[in-house]
Amino acid sequence: PDIYPGNCWAFKGSQGYLVVRLAIKIYPTAFTLEHIPKAVALTGNITSALKDFAVYGLDDEYQEEGTLLGRYVYDEAGEPLQTFPVMVSLDSKIQSVR
Repeated sequence: PDIYPGNCWAFKGSQGYLVVRLAIKIYPTAFTLEHIPKAVALTGNITSALKDFAVYGLDDEYQEEGTLLGRYVYDEAGEPLQTFPVMVSLDSKIQSVR
């Protein structure tokens, strides 16, 4: 309902995924992930932050497999806002990202 620390969209367990359908088809060049800094975290740490993650390009939100755009690691000791480049060249635009 808001953007305050502790009011987040949490996954049950240690793995999960999210599919985002884009308004138009695109050639993505990078992805940006933001997590609250340790300084404002309720517990003083951000161990719940996304760590290892992969991004896939999909033709539509119902596609099971997609094109792997890259595997990344969020640096908990780094800046709260981190940008990760797409690691492959796409032949066609994508409509959804997982």
